[in-house]
Amino acid sequence: MTKIRGLCKAGWGWWKAKGTFMETNRKTTYILLTIATIFWGIQPLCIKWLVAEWTPVTITSGRYFLISGILFFILYLRQDRGILPPRHCFLPLVFMGVTGITVNNVAQFTGLQYSTVTNCTLIAAASPAFTAFLSAIFIKERLNRLQWSGIAISFAGALCVVSQGSLAVIRNISFNTGDMLFFVCQINWTIYSIIGRRVMGDISALATTAWAGLFGAIITACYGIYAGQLTFTVLEAVTFSAFLYTVFLGGVLAMLFWNIGVKQAGPSLTAIFQNVTPVVGVAAGAFFLQEAVDIQEIGGALAIFVGVYFTTHSEQVGRLLLRSERTICTGTSAGHK
Repeated sequence: MTKIRGLCKAGWGWWKAKGTFMETNRKTTYILLTIATIFWGIQPLCIKWLVAEWTPVTITSGRYFLISGILFFILYLRQDRGILPPRHCFLPLVFMGVTGITVNNVAQFTGLQYSTVTNCTLIAAASPAFTAFLSAIFIKERLNRLQWSGIAISFAGALCVVSQGSLAVIRNISFNTGDMLFFVCQINWTIYSIIGRRVMGDISALATTAWAGLFGAIITACYGIYAGQLTFTVLEAVTFSAFLYTVFLGGVLAMLFWNIGVKQAGPSLTAIFQNVTPVVGVAAGAFFLQEAVDIQEIGGALAIFVGVYFTTHSEQVGRLLLRSERTICTGTSAGHK
């Protein structure tokens, strides 16, 4: 055991030497957020298999018990002081568990049983604007005009991807119980991110993700026992592989990368990356299910990436536009002469 621990500690030595995994620059933060959205974009394929075997409560509690256990093991190897957070952080972490883990996951998985993936993606595309609005109210986070323009462009691109460029699809969208659950899901995810920004002022993103996941798993399991929805059954190889994906890629890494983004870039800028998810979903459908991809979806994907770039690089875009305006004005003045 001592040898194994020594090897593990050596493997994580570079991480500990840097002090914390969150000390990343902006470019690295955006890369991590992109990876997280890629993992989440593929995850619905796994959830589609899992909900046929397990209830949403079972999936949520089971995966987050494992996710938090893995993260606590990493904290132990790093000898992170955040393994036991300050007393004043416990209540916010419990709220993060309730909002971001229990309500967010159970509402989303249950909603998919009543509504469509299209509606789920469409409602999620409005999340960045909603997050920016609440962040401005509660944590005084402000976005400039270019960043709001980026959110609008990205939303339009997501709408184009989801509807495949068809106005008829958008006009015929109807909302039901599942869609209301999707709205609840987005509200709770926004609350999770805003609370997380404050908590991560005291402890690392790793510890925050671990504790919120643990509290969320416990609360979900208690609800499942009370409601009679906590029923584990033996999974087949394919379904078990899907579950492992939701634990390691869609869980440990994606949740950790997301919280790093929230701490480094803020909830508003982080939320814009959610609009990359439908692009990944379309690509995953084309790759795994041989679904066709048309020109409208490609155009929508490009709009999403342009919007994300505008939001995350507003200063550079602003300088470029100002330089272009000056060049045009200079050329016009020279022409008059």
